[in-house]
Order: sequence, then C-alpha cells, then structure tokens
Amino acid sequence: VFHRLRSAAQQIAARESQIHRLAGQDELSGLPNRRTFDLRLDQEIAQLGRTKSGLAVLLLDLDRFKAVNDTYGHNAGDELIRQAAKRLTTVLRLGDTVARLGGDEFGIIQTHMEAANASAALGQRILDALTEPFEIGGVAVSIGCSIGIAHAPRDGADRSTLLRLADTALYQAKNEGRNRYSFFEPQMNRALHLKRMVEEDLRNAIARDQLLLHYQPQVSIDGSSIVGVEALVRWPHPEHGMIPPSEFIGIAEERGLIVPLSEWVLRRACEQARQWPGIKLAVNVSPIQFRHKDFVASVIRVLKETGFEPERLELELTEGVVVEDADAAEAAMMDLRAHGVSLALDDFGTGYSSLIYLRRFAFDKIKIDRSFLEYMEATGESAILVHSVVHLGRALGLRVCAEGVETAEQHRFLQAIGCHELQGFLFSKGVPPEEIDRLLTLDRPFEQALAA
Repeated sequence: VFHRLRSAAQQIAARESQIHRLAGQDELSGLPNRRTFDLRLDQEIAQLGRTKSGLAVLLLDLDRFKAVNDTYGHNAGDELIRQAAKRLTTVLRLGDTVARLGGDEFGIIQTHMEAANASAALGQRILDALTEPFEIGGVAVSIGCSIGIAHAPRDGADRSTLLRLADTALYQAKNEGRNRYSFFEPQMNRALHLKRMVEEDLRNAIARDQLLLHYQPQVSIDGSSIVGVEALVRWPHPEHGMIPPSEFIGIAEERGLIVPLSEWVLRRACEQARQWPGIKLAVNVSPIQFRHKDFVASVIRVLKETGFEPERLELELTEGVVVEDADAAEAAMMDLRAHGVSLALDDFGTGYSSLIYLRRFAFDKIKIDRSFLEYMEATGESAILVHSVVHLGRALGLRVCAEGVETAEQHRFLQAIGCHELQGFLFSKGVPPEEIDRLLTLDRPFEQALAA
C-alpha cells in the first residue's frame, strides 16, 4: 500500500510539474510563451534601477510567413516556426529571453546593455540567421523578418509602453521594405496613427462598396479602335478626396487587405465590362493575391457568378510573381489558361526577364514597361531595346503592348517596328466606365490625338 501511495504521489507531482512547465511554454516552438515573456520583462524592468544598465525589447515578425502557409499548408508553417525558434535561440547571449508571442511574432528581451549599439548588433544577427533558406518538406523556403526595437529606460520604463513602442518600430520596419530592423523614434507615433487610420478606412471602404474603378483603353496599333481596357482601382475618400492606388495598395498588402481588395476589383470589373462586348478586360494581380492557395478557384468563381466570358479576361502578372516560386506559378497559370483566361507579363524588362521564363510560362502577351518609352527619344539604347522586345515577342507568338505612350512620335515608332497594342496618355488616362461607353460609340476615337 505504501509503495502504491508513493507511486501515485510521484505521478501527481510529475503531472503538476508538466502542467506548470506547459503553462509558461509555447507548445509548438518550445519557447517561453507570452505569459512568461511578460513576467520576465516586468522582472527585468524592476532591476533597471539597481543594475544601472539598460535593456531592449525587440519584436519581430517573419516576412512571407502567410505566403508559406497558403502555398505549402499549415504543417509547413508549423515547421517553419519550429526551425525559426531554434535559430533565434542560437543568436542570443546567456540571460537574454526569446519567446513566441503568437502566430509568427516573437519577442526578445536583451538585458545588461552597456552599449547602445548592442541591440543593433543583435538585430543584424537575427536578420542573418533568418534570411538563410529553410528546408521545409524538401523545399528551400526563403523568408526573412522585420524587427522593431525599443529601449528602456530611454523610450519607456513599463512593459505596456515598451511593447507599444517596439510594435510601432516594427510597423516602420515593414513599411520601409521589410527584412530590416528599426528603432523607435518619437515621430513614428504620428506616422503610425495616420497609417492605421488609412487601414481602418480602407477596410470599411471595401466592406461598404465605396471604391470605384476607372479604365484605361488599350488601343490597336493604328490607333483606330479600343481592343481592351485595364481596370484601375480608385478610392474616393469622404474626407481626403480621391486617393491614388500608390497611397493605399502598399498598406493593403501589409495589413492583409490585398486579397479582399483584389477580389472586389475583379468582380466589379467583370460586372461592368460585360457591357463592352468584343474587347479584353485586363486586371492586375498582386504577388500576395497570386500566391494565395484559393486564387485560381476565386477567379473561376467570380467569372461564373458575374457571367463574364473567361476568354475576355486578361490577368496581368509582374515578373517577380512567377520567379519567386516557379513551379507553383506554372501550375496556377496552366490552370487559368485551361479555363480560357489569358495572361500578360506586366512591366516587362524591369526585373528578371529572360527567354527561359518567357518560353516556360504560359503568357499570351508582354507589356513593355513605360520607363523604356520615357528614355527612348533621349537614348538610342532604349529604342534598340524596345525594338528587340517587340521582335522577341512576335518570334514567340506573343502579343506586345507598349505602356506609357504619350507622343505621336512614339506611336509612329512603335507602329513601324510591329508592336501590336498601345496604352498611354496619348490616347486616354484612366476614365470612368461612362467615358468608355462614349469612346466605344465613336468610329475613330483617337484620330485627333494622332493628328497632333
């Protein structure tokens, strides 16, 4: 009886120990959890007056973690978290703390800081560790991270303040292009407030159908007719007026709004373009949207629900989209083409362009980036390059569209070298759908512009 009682007591003690350990530990990563992180930070802050040395709080997010989850599944995402946690523990000094705070967010407490640049050195070690590719299920996956740093007692002397300021610096690091660290600076508070206000307003605008579309005509090479239109989203803000895409697309990508925004654009464009039979509808696809696991299915669903003919839809992809994960991109593109959707390579010549990619991927059209036309009249090299791109496209059986056409001289040059389609302010800027209605009723809508 005595032995059984002792055995039962030992089992109870072991279970209590395990429960106590798990209460302070993140099960997936094996790191301390948020509760333990908060307790340790409070303890270290309390020690500041006695040690006379500072501490730093670093908050970091894994860049592209959501894309890994969407592309390879949640098991791959879990494995990435485990491997990232191991790498983070290797760059810390004895006495520092790294914890998983939730999702792909980690927190670090760096103690006994005698030199102000110690946190910069740690931030760089973290970047170096996490930019090395991870092997997930036999696939090399590259991510990186963004880091925000706040110091105590300089920036604040309590946990909530330090975490808030480190989060502000993290937001700044993401806004500056990711895969970097950023220190909190007082002027960041105002910028962060403005960005979060824009984010909330944009979220409401999507939900309440408060955005609108303009369309820029794509014109036949002789300038006689409209062969397509490119959908361009606009945001008529009730207080700040018309906000251009350059000021809110980046925020939509950062804050997880780009997928619902992009689906709204595709759906509305298909609904409106049904009234323009016989011409193509071009819609831009963001890299984040394209990598989403339900992207192809969402495109097909919108086409069915709007009744828009797949053969009239042209999705515009940038080069970076297809290069980043070539195999997944190729599969998605083949699926889209099998449903009748055509694909255009946008901004050709500004990234990774090569004959290999043009031949491998199922593009129907290439669009020459506007920057080449800007310098074409000033430098002979740009004109030679444009000529070569048109020749290459025709040799591969691809249609070629030149963007940014602004002068009659550019039009004549592009016509002479055999370009297929033109787009630019010479013909029209982006205009409301009512103006497209009007232009389509005219026999030669751009005759006056070409005669100039």
